[in-house]
Amino acid sequence: MSKTTDPVALREWIVIGAITDVQQAVPYRTRVLGQEIVCLRKDDVFEVHELHELDGDLTPQRPVQVRTRYGHVWVCLAGEARPMIEVEEFADPRRRMITWGGVYVRTSPQRLVENFLDMGHFPFVHTGILGAEPVTEIRDYKVELRAEEAEIWATECMFYQPKASTAADTGRDTSYIYRTSGPFVVVLYKTAEEEGAFDNIGMLVQPLDEEHCRVFGYTLLLEAHTTDTEALHFQQTVFLQDRLILEQQTPRRIPLYEKNEIPARADAASVGYRRWLRAVGMQFGVLPQQVKEGSPQ
Repeated sequence: MSKTTDPVALREWIVIGAITDVQQAVPYRTRVLGQEIVCLRKDDVFEVHELHELDGDLTPQRPVQVRTRYGHVWVCLAGEARPMIEVEEFADPRRRMITWGGVYVRTSPQRLVENFLDMGHFPFVHTGILGAEPVTEIRDYKVELRAEEAEIWATECMFYQPKASTAADTGRDTSYIYRTSGPFVVVLYKTAEEEGAFDNIGMLVQPLDEEHCRVFGYTLLLEAHTTDTEALHFQQTVFLQDRLILEQQTPRRIPLYEKNEIPARADAASVGYRRWLRAVGMQFGVLPQQVKEGSPQ
């Protein structure tokens, strides 16, 4: 698939891997928005170039913007990038960062973000961990635009969870705040084991093309009892359960009109996300018009 021409997607900062994934002097090849790229690392300096076919081989051509932040390598394929999300919790010396990800998923990046925002599937997909029957009700919560309408925030989210984290030894009501920054990044603030505090979890989606992604992420933990391995296994267990569902969803690209997929009251965050995608004119990874029954997708 060729590189997208969608200006909204091209202006985004997109993660291509954890910093530790890119080894010294070893070309790191991957794909972003349909464009083949290569990343080279010399000490702490990273360079990224687009790859184009020349005489039958892919060779480095135009350089693209690159940054290292939040434990990951980010690129932007446009000349002028949209501001990168600011996550203040990374400056908190009490927190440990555990990176997790590089998981391949056959779906659009927007499907991944929307699934992350969905509390309704907790009792059915993550049974015994993030939810369990018969406690399936989604309580009312608020959705609003912030940061000059560049981010969607869902606040006052509350859900009963049998095991909200690796360190949890009993079920409890867990408070959630979802922060969606652009089409490919979503951050979760979740009740921590430390009273009155929140753990910070980020999902960073690398769109390979419109229907295939890799997912990276991090967890910023406050408590010291959980080992890095335990925290990693917890996040991977939850996400791999999601992947089974995500790869069965059709169409893979996300419909932007509610008539294609009827939302419920519990889907307020998803509705807000889709409205934002429509408002900014997103073309990559979406079905912008209503799909008629029986028509090709």
